[in-house]
Amino acid sequence: GAADMKYRFWWTYPVMTSPHDPDVLYVTSQFVHRTTDEGESWEVVSGDLTRADPRTLERTPSYEHPEPGEYWGPITREAYGPEWYATIFAFAESPVDGNVMWAGSDDGWVHVSRDGGARWTKVNIPDLPEFALISIIDPSHHDAGTAYVAATRYKLDDRTPYLYKTRDYGAHWTRITTGISDGDFTRVIREDPDRPGVLYAGTERSVYVSFDDGGLWQPLNHGLPVVPVHDLQVKEGDLAIATHGRSFWILDNVALLHQVDAGVMGEAAHLFRPRTTVRFRDGVDLVGAYSGGGAAGANPPSGVVIPYYLKTKPSGPVTLRVLAGNEVIRTVSDAPAEAGANTWVWNMRYPGARVLPGAVFQGSAQGPLAAPGTYTVEMTVDGRTQRQDFEIVRDPRLSHTDAELVAQHEFLIEVRDRLTQTMDLVKEIRDLRARAEEMVQTAGGRQQLQDALQALNDQLYPLEERLVQYRARAGQDLIAQPTGIDSKLARLMSFASMGDAPPTEGSRELFGRLVQGIEERAAALEEVKKKEFAELERLARLIG
Repeated sequence: GAADMKYRFWWTYPVMTSPHDPDVLYVTSQFVHRTTDEGESWEVVSGDLTRADPRTLERTPSYEHPEPGEYWGPITREAYGPEWYATIFAFAESPVDGNVMWAGSDDGWVHVSRDGGARWTKVNIPDLPEFALISIIDPSHHDAGTAYVAATRYKLDDRTPYLYKTRDYGAHWTRITTGISDGDFTRVIREDPDRPGVLYAGTERSVYVSFDDGGLWQPLNHGLPVVPVHDLQVKEGDLAIATHGRSFWILDNVALLHQVDAGVMGEAAHLFRPRTTVRFRDGVDLVGAYSGGGAAGANPPSGVVIPYYLKTKPSGPVTLRVLAGNEVIRTVSDAPAEAGANTWVWNMRYPGARVLPGAVFQGSAQGPLAAPGTYTVEMTVDGRTQRQDFEIVRDPRLSHTDAELVAQHEFLIEVRDRLTQTMDLVKEIRDLRARAEEMVQTAGGRQQLQDALQALNDQLYPLEERLVQYRARAGQDLIAQPTGIDSKLARLMSFASMGDAPPTEGSRELFGRLVQGIEERAAALEEVKKKEFAELERLARLIG
């Protein structure tokens, strides 16, 4: 039986790494054990911190002695230990002060040490009924003397929620369950690490939030099914939820709740500050087709989520603008405009190159990702404009610096603009040809004008073909025909944006040659306009 064991470890005993020293690891039996050498040796840093009531430690009847003892009940115990009691079920080290440690037992006792485990003080909760299981102790992220406790007694047919807080290292406790249904017993409570007073609780059926340090709880299920919640963790502004039987769930951006108050809910429209967003890219192939297939679940939106609240549906559109300094990157005049909470996602991309309708070329004209830095979003609703700044930060897995990513972004902007210039030159060539054909047609197709038009086209078509492959009607046509500068620029954009790194020397050299080719064709076009086209215009006036 448990009474015969040197160490009583529960089925899922706590395993905790110190938030102050990653080389310090704790586990608990009826004692607190600590190792600093990855488990090669262990130090016991507490006495027995449990009630250790004999009724919970009686030896299990054996084959030779099948008769139960005085306290033996109708539940058959097994040898693996799930029914062993008098163990430390909850343990935590304060993230504020590494000398402050808390331990809670499965039979209702709470202890605190303020000197790194040298001495422990019993700080039991006065109105917590006996044999409650201390499920979670969550020390505050903001004050060393504050801690929160969740306890259960459902195994004793008591489904009452038990949540408590202390502000003085357990000398006094306050029960904080207002707003939680009487039969919805509680397993976990967590403090928001970034906002004092914001708490989250997991119950047998749902998740709750409190904005006033437990004074009042409100449901926070938001699509979560009715399910037992065993643990909660706030991670980088998201709430991770561990359920029993329904897997893990994540409530994205609970950090948004930090900005909610009565004043916000009273406004006709309110733009919230977007969360800091990590700059990352999807997979991309050599011609710019982005991959994302094979995902089994729904990932968070890929980009900056811009949240806003509308008390009622506005009379006009909701207009959003994304800016970098004074430069407008993106304007959306048809953003969602429903009463209540709304979001719009900016994919972190600048506008792409301006291409001709039906253009066929290799590579991508997609705009580059924004560089790390500070950006601004503006929202205009019914004539009122609000602004919020937000940050885009570098993927922490990258070895390149922010400055190098800025260099990549600036290079891609240059390539994009040159691709736009190429398309504009082609449009100018085609417009010039169309004007010339119209002049010939207006003049009745005189042979002299036909000859002038042919002389003009003899200059324009070679120029156009060096800029784009005008014969191509599909991507495969580019295999059999010479590619134009447009494809070379677009492929350069694809290659230079495949990774998060500054442009290579080869990329810059190629870009320089392509720019030279564009400038030469632009200059040649000006000469054609002055000579062949001007001659056709002169003849058209004479004949007309």
